Amino acid sequence: MMRFLRLEGPFCRNCGMSVWRDMTGKTMVQGWWSPVSLVLFTPFTLLWNLVVRARITKLPPPVPGQPRQQLDPGVPLRQRPYMLGLLLPVAWVAFIVFQAVRGT
Repeated sequence: MMRFLRLEGPFCRNCGMSVWRDMTGKTMVQGWWSPVSLVLFTPFTLLWNLVVRARITKLPPPVPGQPRQQLDPGVPLRQRPYMLGLLLPVAWVAFIVFQAVRGT
């Protein structure tokens, strides 16, 4: 099963960064589980998320007195456990190489 998620709405910089970090992190963990996703969908999705991140950094900062509570952007993505998800494509490639070597 495959799904593509998109979240639109009025975001301040903090809220946009919080949502971006969460969704990109989940892609890093959940996006590698089929050969097609490994080669095609997940790498392009992660690259597109970098374009979206550039747009998010241009959003205005949060303004006090907003009707809803602002999301905390939290720690940077590179410091989250989601980064371990980048080991999954490495494991896929190692598995394929191992099977190719073993089969000969």
